[in-house]
Amino acid sequence: MLSDTYKGIALILLATLGIVLMNACAKMSSVSLTPLEMLFYRGLLALTLLTPYMLVTHSVSVFKTHRIRAHLYRGIIGNIGVGCVFWAYTLLPMADATALLFAAPLFVTALSPLLLKETIHGYQWAAVIIGFGGILLIAKPSPEMLVNPASLIGLAAAFCIALVDMALRNLGRTDDPLTTVFYFLLFGVVISAPYTLVFGTVPASATVPWIIGIGIFTAIQQVAKTTAYRFGPASLLAPYTYSSILWATLTGWIFWKDLPTLSVVIGAGVVIACNLAIAWRERPGR
Repeated sequence: MLSDTYKGIALILLATLGIVLMNACAKMSSVSLTPLEMLFYRGLLALTLLTPYMLVTHSVSVFKTHRIRAHLYRGIIGNIGVGCVFWAYTLLPMADATALLFAAPLFVTALSPLLLKETIHGYQWAAVIIGFGGILLIAKPSPEMLVNPASLIGLAAAFCIALVDMALRNLGRTDDPLTTVFYFLLFGVVISAPYTLVFGTVPASATVPWIIGIGIFTAIQQVAKTTAYRFGPASLLAPYTYSSILWATLTGWIFWKDLPTLSVVIGAGVVIACNLAIAWRERPGR
């Protein structure tokens, strides 16, 4: 139905905005919190909001799974990725960090033959190579990168996101998306709790609203993204996720007066174009 299509688009735009606002709150929180502490508070607050939602909209069986090892793998890799995302946003302007994360779909394509045993065609490899050329424009590799490896941290985050995306292809066949989100957040709390409780500091009062923002926007974007794919296929909704570069540029300008350089704009355009080319050629019905 056409109305369902619009619902899916609206929800994926909301999810994309929620991700950017979550990362903006993390960047604001970084003045007094480490990425591990932000990971802990993110999961704790998001679970506080998400668990009642799951109980209201589903039966208690939504918390059951027979694939705890798969969830553990996704939880560990995914939360390492989120930690790297938060770290990258503390070191880079919003638009730069967001553009680097666009490398994730390229990593998925490049790793699919090895990890998913999928066949990758020549045009896909061409898109991957050109796309990573765009990443080089954004990251601007130089010897100084070894001293301040901000871009490498962003690429590490994208690599973890790619591994998670491939794991979700498997988990999505058996478990409800909200079940996966629940265990992802739960394992994030478990992983980050020892460091936060032993070495962490009590958040300053000025930081508390930003911590709450991380939790709220995490819950919003997870529910919105999960629901969006019930109304529209990934091939239809994927292009709208690239609105994040617009949200990130606007947020970076409002809070930090940052604007992306020309090389970042061109690099992001190249990467987005390559990702869309792969998605278009792989759309159902071709």
